[in-house]
Amino acid sequence: MCEIKSNFVTYDMVHNLRCNKRGPRMKHDMKPKKTWPGARFMCVTKDGDLNTAAYCLAEAMHEPFLPFPMATVAVQSCIREDFIARVRSRFRQVKPHVANHPNFERSLAALKHGPHPVSYVLADEADAPACASPILVTDTVTQLYFPSGASGATTLHSFNTMDEVAEIFGYETPKFNAIYFFDEGVKDIYNLAPLVDCSQFFVNCMDACLLEIMPYFYEKKPKVLFKRGYHYECIEIVGQWRIIVFPYSSTILRSCCCPTGQCRCYFTRDACCENHMNT
Repeated sequence: MCEIKSNFVTYDMVHNLRCNKRGPRMKHDMKPKKTWPGARFMCVTKDGDLNTAAYCLAEAMHEPFLPFPMATVAVQSCIREDFIARVRSRFRQVKPHVANHPNFERSLAALKHGPHPVSYVLADEADAPACASPILVTDTVTQLYFPSGASGATTLHSFNTMDEVAEIFGYETPKFNAIYFFDEGVKDIYNLAPLVDCSQFFVNCMDACLLEIMPYFYEKKPKVLFKRGYHYECIEIVGQWRIIVFPYSSTILRSCCCPTGQCRCYFTRDACCENHMNT
């Protein structure tokens, strides 16, 4: 009689999957925070993928006290209301470690009982109570309005030109070292980069791994790499070195060089022959 291997996949493992072990418990820091731990800046244009941008923003807003929180978003004026509605539709109740965080409670109190009314957006009551909802501030105030550093809220501003985006980036108080830029074109990021003091630009993506490009950035050497479906570029702009990352489509840029019937690109979401593209 054949012996069943230990790694044999049974029917129950697929259709009645159960977990017998508890996942690791994460300890959340509930102390008041005076600084922003790597605050992030997002820019969304009318030609960007609004659904992807709204999803990424809403997801980040549910964990505003983890490293790299989304502090500010700049939205092109003509899509402002549409984008706000898309973000709000993705709000859900935040977890207790967020709702009970002293900075979050102080920020919500400042919005409700501040010296002058401030416009802000919370989740629909069916999705989350007001005391446990992500907070999107749609007024003209900056993060200085809040009594603490990491406020737990995200401020939203409108713009029409890249110069206005640079102004928003400059007068917001957190120190941003990365910008998430959502635009189906790529050229505007090269117009924005010279105007802001920022070293990392992610176009139509979020936090792609920078492991391969960082050595060139530290050594101040220009370099272009194609890895894991992303275009990585280390470039000097107006005397400062920047990293620009955006996804590329291998089917558009080149045909796959794998032998017929042996291509793995689709399964691995990688380029099988990408090593031949490195320069």
